[in-house]
Amino acid sequence: MRSIRAFSVSARQLQRPKFLQPRFAKTVEEAAKPALQKPQPITKPFGYEEPIFLNKLNEHSISETFSKESRERRQKEIDYDLQHSPFYDSKSFANTHGKIFLPPISFFKQSKSLYFPNFEGYTLLKNKRQLYDVLKNKVTILRMSSAISGENCTNSYVQDYLSGPGYEQFKEKYRHSQIVDINIPQSWIKGLFVSLAKNNIRNMIPPARHDLYFVLSHKLFTGDVKRTLKCDNACSGYLYILDETGKIRWATSGMTDEEESAVLWRSMRALEKELIQSKETEIDE
Repeated sequence: MRSIRAFSVSARQLQRPKFLQPRFAKTVEEAAKPALQKPQPITKPFGYEEPIFLNKLNEHSISETFSKESRERRQKEIDYDLQHSPFYDSKSFANTHGKIFLPPISFFKQSKSLYFPNFEGYTLLKNKRQLYDVLKNKVTILRMSSAISGENCTNSYVQDYLSGPGYEQFKEKYRHSQIVDINIPQSWIKGLFVSLAKNNIRNMIPPARHDLYFVLSHKLFTGDVKRTLKCDNACSGYLYILDETGKIRWATSGMTDEEESAVLWRSMRALEKELIQSKETEIDE
């Protein structure tokens, strides 16, 4: 009888961590997800309901570091890293030809659009700037990539405007617009290489864009942030049109085609007109 009781106690002790099983199962589920087979069509606005500041989200006190919320946050990052392995991202990129999502057929209305997050980071001129300060009084083409393949994707949309003379031509055609770049190395070691290569990057980019080119830590854009912005494949590149308030008015991924290019520049002209009208209204008031 005593041996049976001892066995039952031992069995209960072994079963005690059952509360961990659902979390572990979720981790396994995330890691087992198959690669994307086709792009996700964007039919409605995406982003954040309210402006958020990414740097603030990554600030935690010592007590917060060991809190339940912090542990859950770290576990989510592990889940994300397990799912988005180099094989998963490269396979998804190949399956979709880089088109992680398909762009909307037109830009979103201002009243319906959601926000791209604000952040603070260093530009190629070593100036510390906040994105929302850069966006003021401009319509912004924001390009984001973490790899050469992604950069090549976003280059295809603005190929004519990447050189020095080309960017001057862009500013003449779109007087109230700008091109902003975000380079997010996939890891700290790749970030180190990018930092060492900043002089080379400066030589490849027109001086007029140096203070509009950010190199950010991979920790700033967490898995949750990338999912929200639909930029969670490290192999692809992403392009967003932002208005001066930081709202995402249009977006795309992968390489461009003739139809997408037409939508992009049609949206830019319409949003410039909207910006000018809003400034005229402010003056009248």
